[in-house]
Amino acid sequence: MARKQTERMNLRMTPEEKSMIFERVIRAGCPSINRFVVKMCSTGQIVSNDALREINKELHYQGNNLNQLTRLAHLGEIKVVDLTKLLETYEKLLDIIAKECEKS
Repeated sequence: MARKQTERMNLRMTPEEKSMIFERVIRAGCPSINRFVVKMCSTGQIVSNDALREINKELHYQGNNLNQLTRLAHLGEIKVVDLTKLLETYEKLLDIIAKECEKS
């Protein structure tokens, strides 16, 4: 069940402080400033893993490719698809994930 966020908090800061926070949000790879601030204030840290960020980006691209193939198949534009390259990419990603998990 998703958290229901009903409370609001306003902050005042200098433009430099705001810029610094935005930079840290981007470096941490957080999906939103809100999530970043809540996490930082509640735990004092945000764990960021560049390798997993790259994996996530690749999975996003592969998901887009798969969605495009699915649309074309539903439209009757294509009948048979060779997914060997897609499977190879997924296997490589799974290997990288496994290595990253061993490091943790």
